[in-house]
Amino acid sequence: MKLKSRVIIILFLVCGLAMGQNDIQLRLKTLEVRGLPYFYCEEIETTVNDWLKNENESTSIFYGRLQYYGEKIERIQEKYGLPWFVKYIPAGSSGFEPRYRDESGASGMWPMSYTIGKKYNLKEVASYDERRDPEKSSEAACLYLRDLYHIYGDWLKVITAFRIGPIRLNQVIHKLGGDLDFTHIYNSLEPEERLPVIQFYAALIVLHHANQYGIEPIAVKEIDAVVVKSVNTVLPFSILTEKFGLSLSDLRNLNPEFRADVVPFMGIPCNVKLPAHIALLFNEKRDSIASWIKLESVVAIQGVLLDTQSVKDGDSVAMLVVAKSDVSLSDSASKTNPLPKSKFADGNDKKIWVYYRIKSGDAIYTLSDIFDCTPQQLTHWNSLRGNNLRVGSMLKFHVPLKRNGYYTKLNSLTIAQKRNIAGSD
Repeated sequence: MKLKSRVIIILFLVCGLAMGQNDIQLRLKTLEVRGLPYFYCEEIETTVNDWLKNENESTSIFYGRLQYYGEKIERIQEKYGLPWFVKYIPAGSSGFEPRYRDESGASGMWPMSYTIGKKYNLKEVASYDERRDPEKSSEAACLYLRDLYHIYGDWLKVITAFRIGPIRLNQVIHKLGGDLDFTHIYNSLEPEERLPVIQFYAALIVLHHANQYGIEPIAVKEIDAVVVKSVNTVLPFSILTEKFGLSLSDLRNLNPEFRADVVPFMGIPCNVKLPAHIALLFNEKRDSIASWIKLESVVAIQGVLLDTQSVKDGDSVAMLVVAKSDVSLSDSASKTNPLPKSKFADGNDKKIWVYYRIKSGDAIYTLSDIFDCTPQQLTHWNSLRGNNLRVGSMLKFHVPLKRNGYYTKLNSLTIAQKRNIAGSD
């Protein structure tokens, strides 16, 4: 069979050259023999050329990540009966970056929305997001892709729906009067909605033929890691780096599911991956770790545990847990808190981060009023790009510790009660 396939490929190449087809079209034709749907447009060729420029060695980095994650993805896609080319979808979507996040909020190596992640049993609470876990997200993504294929029976539509959503794809098909020809669908998409297919094909062509194009991989650092149980409190990455000499970049790469450079505590200790030799030291020093953290209080709002600490002379900002943010502890004061540094100097004005779950009817101006902040502070703290709020999402507010009880109760108020409070200020 292998010999027969090679003969067919050679015939395609010879016939293609005779017909004046370009290199990209020929490669797509040969890959069609292996089951990849044939689709070509000029945008794919332009994007392939961009990938081949390898600016800032980005293509080499993606190639190295493909080699690192590829086999793991292959095992999962084979488990669900998916074709060989599925593993290239993250290359075009995120560059195989587990910490990737786009403007819509889709996160992870396989960028998924909160809703899709939840549907496929990926947890997202406070500073923990399983969409960023390479293995768990790959499992969820392959299940989602399988479900989409059962709906559309066409991988071009599946790849498109995976990124823009089946609802949007169905709207386009409906406007076309039920026309299922993908070329017509593609031409009816907005320019940014065409990108998933363009980037997928460009990534596949370049990375699948990387050796022929002279692309050398930049290997992902291999670490002999083991899983250990964390401690019964929030554990800042800074403790692990300072006390155990662990590289922050290694810690982040091993545990991309933890945002804000902390291992959260959600009622039970989380699993955390550590280099094997560090894991031994961690278990030996387990009883001492809590005292190193020096927590003063724990605030619980709607089942999400938030830890705070006293602000003393010389301390950095007291934030230990950040929701909806990827800001590290070392950057917290400058990036998430607009208050002057002098506010933290004498410990007389203790502030903590409290969390609020968005309800239907909530608005930025009402929430900023009842939480005693400006709309600009609210949007800055939560990295919001507009005035739209997603029901069910969490917002964080920097409030005085002495008024914590008041702000905690705001979660249980009705829309009318909140508007009354805002109107009375």
